[in-house]
Amino acid sequence: MERNPQLTRLLNEWREGDAEVLDRILPAVYDELHRVARGYMRGQPANHTLQATALINEAFLRIRDVKTELNDRGHFIGIVANLMRNILIDHARAKSSQKRGGGVKPVTIDESSVPGKETSIDVLALEQVLEALEKRDPRKVRIAELYYFCGATYAETAAALDISEATLHRELRMLKALLARRLADDK
Repeated sequence: MERNPQLTRLLNEWREGDAEVLDRILPAVYDELHRVARGYMRGQPANHTLQATALINEAFLRIRDVKTELNDRGHFIGIVANLMRNILIDHARAKSSQKRGGGVKPVTIDESSVPGKETSIDVLALEQVLEALEKRDPRKVRIAELYYFCGATYAETAAALDISEATLHRELRMLKALLARRLADDK
């Protein structure tokens, strides 16, 4: 993720309590957030009631309540991506709790984007696996968020987590195996 001194300054101003500056941050990161939102929405059913723009807007409303220190653009994008994931989880839970037609729709995690080769999984099952993993290995959860859901490249993901690409490659192999095993056990 590229360095932007003006954005870093704006993030610092926001962190120091200037709530108004958040409205100037959105235009600076909108394209990147839209890419993240499209990545999340790619796995949703065609009739999903949320759209990428609505997902960004909802996440941006929720970011105002986040009380964490922001290190840089990558950290900010990661936090917003996590909020987007939570919004989709909340949406899936609400749908599953409906009296009729509340079955959870599958989400596709598709690394290759080859039609017919997608692996569809239950978004709530995925969330349960990620919540359990968060307690033992939070870095793997950040990797899943950045690489799979946000569509960050190897280099971007490694940079955001301050690890080497070789370490990222090993972590991704372990993460894929873990997710496949845990999600297969849930079926």
